[in-house]
Amino acid sequence: MSRRKRTSLDAIDHKLIEILKTNSRTSFKQIAKEVGLSSVAVRNRVNKLVKLGVIKGFFALVDPKELGRELSVIMDVTVNPSQLEQVGDLLSKCDQVIRLYETSNSELHVHAIFESPSELGNFLKEKVYPLPGILQVKTAIVLKRHKADPALML
Repeated sequence: MSRRKRTSLDAIDHKLIEILKTNSRTSFKQIAKEVGLSSVAVRNRVNKLVKLGVIKGFFALVDPKELGRELSVIMDVTVNPSQLEQVGDLLSKCDQVIRLYETSNSELHVHAIFESPSELGNFLKEKVYPLPGILQVKTAIVLKRHKADPALML
């Protein structure tokens, strides 16, 4: 099994990443002032971080509540191990699913958002329960988010 060599980053690279995590629209000129480099040097460093795969992209952080999706739900879906990949692929295509993780105990950890409890119920009945190999589904409504760092992809 080959391990990918970690990218070597210096203190300025780490500072650039922190600034961009806070606001990816920060101009190279503004970043340059904060890190003590020219804007051209900052642009070159950011491009290098993108090319190396350290920075995967830039995006707009959207509030689902403003889109009418106020019900945030975590589902732990236990699946027959031989069908885990298939079920994960099918669930990943659902618009309501915003995060999906395969865990080491033959479960899929699903974070989904809905407009209402009835939409959640329909989702479970129509999209989750009929999937092949489903053994158990545990759902929990998110009451409060204590921490989420959308800039880190794990």
